[in-house]
Amino acid sequence: MPRVLVLLCSAIVLTGAAAIAVFGRSGPGLDPAREQAVRASVESHLEQNHWHGVLQAQYVQQRVGWFCAIEIIEADENADESTVGLQTVCEEFTAVAGELVIGSGETVPRIATVTSAPQPVEVRRVEPAPDGAPNAKWIDDHFSWLGAKKLRRTQYRDLHDETVTKALSAFGLPSDAPVRPRI
Repeated sequence: MPRVLVLLCSAIVLTGAAAIAVFGRSGPGLDPAREQAVRASVESHLEQNHWHGVLQAQYVQQRVGWFCAIEIIEADENADESTVGLQTVCEEFTAVAGELVIGSGETVPRIATVTSAPQPVEVRRVEPAPDGAPNAKWIDDHFSWLGAKKLRRTQYRDLHDETVTKALSAFGLPSDAPVRPRI
């Protein structure tokens, strides 16, 4: 009987280890302070390195800005670099007659490579998922099984609300200012 119990426990442990190896990494892998620093650095990188959207063409004389919000889905750290799987929302805004106007935008999974602790966070590269048919395969190739499931459950609305809040503040508008799409 003890031998059967040992075999059974061994099988359970091996099955658990195999499931972790096959289906994903554990947790986000970053301590809260590091996670906040990664979020701030990647958001800044995306906001500074964005394309020219429709508002920049339409409102040439006005200040137009890109604002991004990210959710860290998972992270894998090693001694030199950390690979961070993200869901990102980036949107273009301007202020017109006391209203916040939304222009171009995108919601894209990305993989960011950043320096690992204890170094300060430096964004080395950010790779977006492709549009269209290759998107699902890219997600499966770049995220763990658990990460892909979490990514697909991420709420666009929460990240969109964060970009609106940032834009309202940046343009000096009150938090209850009207928000509308461009006309």
